[in-house]
Amino acid sequence: MSMPALKVIHQNAVDLARAVAELARYGILFVCAFLSSRAKTAATVVALRSQLANRVDRVQQVKEPKPRFTLAFRFVWVVLSRCLDGWEDLAQLMKPATVKRWHKQGYRLYWRWKSRKRGRPALDREMQDLIRRLSRENPLWGAERIRDTLVLLGYPPVCDDTVRKYMAKPRKPRRPSTTWLPFLRNHVDVSWAIDFFTVTTMSFSTVYVFIVLEHGRRRVRHLATTRRPSMGWVIQQLRNAMPYGEHPRYLFRDNDGIYATGLRRFWRTAASMRCGQPPKARGRIRTSNGSLARSAESCWTM
Repeated sequence: MSMPALKVIHQNAVDLARAVAELARYGILFVCAFLSSRAKTAATVVALRSQLANRVDRVQQVKEPKPRFTLAFRFVWVVLSRCLDGWEDLAQLMKPATVKRWHKQGYRLYWRWKSRKRGRPALDREMQDLIRRLSRENPLWGAERIRDTLVLLGYPPVCDDTVRKYMAKPRKPRRPSTTWLPFLRNHVDVSWAIDFFTVTTMSFSTVYVFIVLEHGRRRVRHLATTRRPSMGWVIQQLRNAMPYGEHPRYLFRDNDGIYATGLRRFWRTAASMRCGQPPKARGRIRTSNGSLARSAESCWTM
């Protein structure tokens, strides 16, 4: 590891230790104030407020530079803004908008850390060569058959997409007789699509949004939110989306495990047909999901 990288790691460790020590000091001050008598607490508040007022006056008169706040100080004020009523009146050295900006920055850093890339570990060379050999010697085998064969040979199980990634590609792939695009064009007026997307609130809790999209008119047929989605809840939302016996002929969905087999039985009861999720429909529903998710997150739901 190079010397500049070691310096950066050392500086980050020092900053983290300072922030933890400062947070511990704030916690000790809070405990001491909580255990002390009311008279002593009131005298301490008067003493601190007098010094703060003097400091604010000198800063406003440009006799002293504006203070630079540490990460621990910003974290404490973000917590106070969430837990203390009337905290705006207590913010003397900074504006309330500054504290709200700190909150947004922390929210953005949290999701940047949570959304970091975590790629799957690559297969070893021997397994890659075996997948290519099986697909080359058995051109009629699909990814599922090759996966099952690998399991029978004692290799660890892998997903179908990983097997497809290392399968031998034909030089001139055959064009399928029918594609999803003509199917969608011919049945766009009698097909719907359903999907889930998530919205994160300011308290970092997850809300699941269920959307029913009507392809013919390109409009949202039904929209509902819940914190604990289940099969019964999904079926009830589909009933709400189809009043007076209205239902599509085809319903497109992904392979989410929440649908299981209950959704298929429900559609059989409703005298409908179920299809898999085609690529074009998947792109359209994802576009709608992205727009709705961005609109919902911009509202900063509680």
